[in-house]
Amino acid sequence: MKLDITSIIKNNGGTIAVQAQDTLEDLKTGLGAVSFKGPVEFSGSVVNNNGMLILQGLAKVDYETFCDRCGKRIERELAVNIDEGIIEKSRIGDDITEDIDDDRFTFSGNTLELDRILADYILTNTPMSHKCREDCPGLCLECGAEIDGESCICSETNPVDSRFDALKGFFD
Repeated sequence: MKLDITSIIKNNGGTIAVQAQDTLEDLKTGLGAVSFKGPVEFSGSVVNNNGMLILQGLAKVDYETFCDRCGKRIERELAVNIDEGIIEKSRIGDDITEDIDDDRFTFSGNTLELDRILADYILTNTPMSHKCREDCPGLCLECGAEIDGESCICSETNPVDSRFDALKGFFD
């Protein structure tokens, strides 16, 4: 996603509204068991604040993954708030930006590239664990079937681990 910032580059306080939708190359490979589906939608604005561009808005993307408890395939939508200051590449090294880390996002010329910014925010805000539903019981430790499913009858037969046979009559 490339954004033409010519109208605000010399205009302190200038604002550009952004409505964009594009597939990001950085998200095509996925993230472990997470696969991103479809394009990223971004709506927000870019404001020139004394030469620093402030990108604010909301990025949304659909993704597919597996439930960590039962293994079912699930689809989710990830919505990430973006709030990032972007400096001009030629200003790096000035006494104004000496204390700024080298990992800041930059722009050069009259174009702002949004792909890396959006991809970084999306990848760092993707949840680490997923459940198909809040009360997902998972899989049976004995037979491997879904605990809610009809094929698991382990709870009805009440199997006892052989290591605990000596304790059967302890509380009688």
